Amino acid sequence: MKVLLLSCSTGEGHNHCAGAVREALAARGHETEFLDLLQMFGEPGPLSFDKILNRISTKAPELFGMMYHAGAMYSATGVTSPVYLANIRHARQLREFILARGYDAVVCSHLFPMETLTFLRRHEDLPVRCYGVLSDYTCIPFLAETELDGYFLPHEAVRADCIAAGMPAEKLIVSGMPVAAKFTAPMTKQAARELLGLPQDKRIYLIMTGGIGCGDAVTLCEAIRRVPDEDALLCVLPGRNEELRTTLEEKYAGHGVLTVPFTDQVPAYMHAADVLLSKAGGISSAEAAVLGVPLVHTMAIPGVETQNAAFFDAHGMSFFAQNPDEAARFADR
Repeated sequence: MKVLLLSCSTGEGHNHCAGAVREALAARGHETEFLDLLQMFGEPGPLSFDKILNRISTKAPELFGMMYHAGAMYSATGVTSPVYLANIRHARQLREFILARGYDAVVCSHLFPMETLTFLRRHEDLPVRCYGVLSDYTCIPFLAETELDGYFLPHEAVRADCIAAGMPAEKLIVSGMPVAAKFTAPMTKQAARELLGLPQDKRIYLIMTGGIGCGDAVTLCEAIRRVPDEDALLCVLPGRNEELRTTLEEKYAGHGVLTVPFTDQVPAYMHAADVLLSKAGGISSAEAAVLGVPLVHTMAIPGVETQNAAFFDAHGMSFFAQNPDEAARFADR
């Protein structure tokens, strides 16, 4: 079987989700290709939708939350959404691409390509099976307006949410959250620290701000530094946010805070940590749970991430801190 995996770079989580599915398909002998829908038909400009969303997420998270809740209310009306309309521009080009490459199925880890495929299913002949993978622990706005062959969901509670939103129960498959195999590979804390060059004798707080570097990491670092522990090391992964990395390095160089450039060694850093403080992405939260590192959710972007954090907290898989001082207290337990 030949499968196309589609995502969008509005954060790293959707790409990690698609990558984990691709890995599982390849292990079963299937041919796969992974593409970013927003990059397929020309380089997006500086005002492209993904760049705007990423900028709002990092600079104005409260505005993102307002947009999310407005979207949820709009979605409940059942009226065709502007998100659907915004994602049909390259629909016919995508159809031609799918047919020319001879794919047997398309799997989407992001709402945007799901909307594009919905248009094609409604208005064009597309003889290919189409699926969606939900990478958050809630039924996101506008998911219910899509029309695919099936949807893979992370938990039974999310399936109930989707049914309540009007989605057909027979298309909803509870498969768990896709997590890459590297997060299940065994590694001791000692081995991880040796690999990364981290001290064996310190308590390590790992702070992850997500692929695009969201949240007020500086305030969080200040709160943790107020905890009376001279042997602590704060290890911060600011993702691709170079502005945040520079700020942290200038402020804390030589003062017990290590800032790590974008890295593919996230599993090793999780193994090395005594506690992880992280924004509440659905995929990153599942990766932490699979690996088994104690987790404090903080810096959650209002909307889907606060719902992810609430889900994990309610199921005893994390502490959901409401502010940096509370995060520091949870992390010091």
